[in-house]
Amino acid sequence: MRLKTFHGKIMADVMDQVRAKLGPDAIIISIDEGPDVKGVRVTAAIEDGITQAPPDHAPEPVQTPTDFEIAHPVPPTREFDTADVKAVLSHHGLPFDTAGQISDAVDAVDAASLPEAFSVALETCIQFSPLTDFHARPVMLVGPPGAGKTITAAKLTADALLHERSVRLISTDTVKAGGIQQLDHFAQLMRQTVSTADTPDELKALLSQDKARTKADLTIIDTPGTNPFDLQELETLLKFIHRVDVEPVFILPAGLDPLDSQEMAGIFARMGCQRFIATRLDAARRYANLIMAARPGYLALAGFSRSPFVAEGLEAAAPLSLARLLTALPKPSAPKPFASASLRTKSA
Repeated sequence: MRLKTFHGKIMADVMDQVRAKLGPDAIIISIDEGPDVKGVRVTAAIEDGITQAPPDHAPEPVQTPTDFEIAHPVPPTREFDTADVKAVLSHHGLPFDTAGQISDAVDAVDAASLPEAFSVALETCIQFSPLTDFHARPVMLVGPPGAGKTITAAKLTADALLHERSVRLISTDTVKAGGIQQLDHFAQLMRQTVSTADTPDELKALLSQDKARTKADLTIIDTPGTNPFDLQELETLLKFIHRVDVEPVFILPAGLDPLDSQEMAGIFARMGCQRFIATRLDAARRYANLIMAARPGYLALAGFSRSPFVAEGLEAAAPLSLARLLTALPKPSAPKPFASASLRTKSA
């Protein structure tokens, strides 16, 4: 006699499993139900020598594709049309030339779904270069005020610690009131410390100390907000970048004007940046500025931040993840009256 145990949420499902595996001659040995087994557990048996009944329908024979079929595959049936593509591009407000280039690339793709088509198209139109949690060079986070540099530093730290990487945190944001307190708060929660550097020479001295002792797997340098259209602030930041061997990474919040973002990306590219991280995606619904900043000749998209919470870390940039973000258009909501009943004036 052969015994076998089956498990499922309801009795009907379990009995279907018994009949499928052991056939109609199976003998039920025991039935257990309740929270301890999280559903229903049935032990069944079948006598040796009794074979399971053949299925009602024999499986269809597997057909091997011919050489011609392999060389000339049938394109997948599309689940979208030109109107869907235009709706995405129009919603995000891409400039005319860029929208036309992406539209042409989508039309040339043999893909069934809209995200898949946009994924292939984006890969040909913009640059991707994901960040990892191990860098030989320190990472210096730069960008305009309020872009989310400190939160990004905390998320990079948390992700590295999660992968058992050692981290060194440094801040040059020592002038603004409360500039270092936020990063220090996050660091204490993760049992890390933050070093400060007021000048480029102090920053170089800190990094030289790291070389003299055991070097951290990842060194993150947080900087004060830099106005990309203020020459004096750019010169101050550039002194820090040139004084030490670091990789400056631009932090760009989503939802800004597309052409302003492209101009910012060009400015920080000339400052030495090669990649950027997109932040505040949860506070925006239009992401044309991310596309414009990632155009060839500007910066490569390295990652996304969809939340202000450190526990919800950064997402590595990839064509499909960006395509899903672009094509997930918000559903229109019903219009609401401007004034509530409590604001209406009462007649005398």
